[in-house]
Amino acid sequence: MKAPMKKIFITVLLFFFFFGQMLAQDKVKAAETAIKKKDYATAMQIAKEFLDIDSALTALRILINVESNNIVSKELFEMIGDSYSKQKVVENALLYYDKAEALDSLDKNIKFKTAELLYKEKRYTDAVNKYLIILSIDSTNTKALYNTANIFYLAKMYPDAALFFDKYLIYEQLNGSYLKAAKSNLESKNYQKAYDYANLASEKDKSEKEVVKIMAVAAAWLGKYDESLSYYAKIEDSTLSKNDIRDLVNAGRNCKATKKDSLALIYFGKVLIIDSTYKDVYWDIAILNYTLANYDTAIQFFDKFLAEKPNFEPAIRFKAFAYLQKKDYNKTREFLLEAIALNDTLVDSYFWLAQSYKAVDSLGRSAEVMEKMITIIEGKENLYRDKLLDAYGFLGQTAYEKKNYGKAIPYFIKALSYKSDNLPFTLMLANCYSILKDTENAKKYYYKVLSLASDRSQEYENAYKSLRAMGELPAKPPRK
Repeated sequence: MKAPMKKIFITVLLFFFFFGQMLAQDKVKAAETAIKKKDYATAMQIAKEFLDIDSALTALRILINVESNNIVSKELFEMIGDSYSKQKVVENALLYYDKAEALDSLDKNIKFKTAELLYKEKRYTDAVNKYLIILSIDSTNTKALYNTANIFYLAKMYPDAALFFDKYLIYEQLNGSYLKAAKSNLESKNYQKAYDYANLASEKDKSEKEVVKIMAVAAAWLGKYDESLSYYAKIEDSTLSKNDIRDLVNAGRNCKATKKDSLALIYFGKVLIIDSTYKDVYWDIAILNYTLANYDTAIQFFDKFLAEKPNFEPAIRFKAFAYLQKKDYNKTREFLLEAIALNDTLVDSYFWLAQSYKAVDSLGRSAEVMEKMITIIEGKENLYRDKLLDAYGFLGQTAYEKKNYGKAIPYFIKALSYKSDNLPFTLMLANCYSILKDTENAKKYYYKVLSLASDRSQEYENAYKSLRAMGELPAKPPRK
């Protein structure tokens, strides 16, 4: 700007400034004159003009002058409150708003001014109480509903926030209110409403990370696990925190309870991403991997769990079973014996210990374990019919192979009491009677073999020949 033009601009600016000052002084004088004439309405109107152009100090001087004449007026007190508020003299503003409100308890506008001033000062309890008074006058006032909900939300009083967001959203929709309503209901454990509001929020902004998180958590609590995991997949693992562990653990255990084992592992995996030392899920992960035949991983987590609880018998037992599935019979025996030392009343431990001995041809030890198992089962035979069939049959076969036919017979009879159509045990029992010259019982069981076996099977052939040797049956015609 050239120097002459600059001088002209400054001159004009100064002119308007001084003109404004003179005009303001004239208005102040006019207000003072009006007060002397007891024309308080005119004085207050002039003060309002100053307030409207943010000359709050000038307005306040006029208004205080009016008040000094013992004027009691709602409008006067409210304007004085406004003047103090604009100057950020909060306590004085609140004092005069209270005076104005005392003259008209139903004036919502004054109550809003008080509430909003308290809100700005973060005096949330006082502010929300004022909003609640407004709502007692006008229960559908959306501004009061939203501000009340938002104060409860900021104070983390989520059940109250959810209640007022619900009421607010009946009448109006403000950007961000769906998200806050969703979060408030989530924290209040009202998962269906949290899910519904998050869906509405996502319609406005599908990329909002907090909405995605709420959808993931709420869907899991509602049993929508596939949907929940689809949302978790959109969340970077690095953004998950220890605050998310509770929801992930719950989702994992609910999946586990409903036999959704693969999904449960995904949830528990995220827990360990957040905190690899989170011990409460080691057992869950170990059992799930065992169920899914991931035996090496199962053993790894049984070991992690046992590092914390070394005498927890179920973990030792299932670890043994995992080694059994891997056909590592030495480890199976080692850990089953350890488990039995902690709890010697479990049938399964003895049964699978016997099987592990049997697998390495340690038949004598297997027989001893089977005998022990039978004594434990006593009185509960109906619960363990299959295991008793296996045990008695094995003991009978062991005695049979040792040519101790008299000992074998009661074992086979016991086995057949649990499964009368077992062909191998029936044939061996018949053979025992035959060798011991008990012809009647031998015939009885050989005939039973004929009724059970295919006429082209080896068992059928053996039984037929034995009966023929006893003079029971004619020679069979040659096969075509």
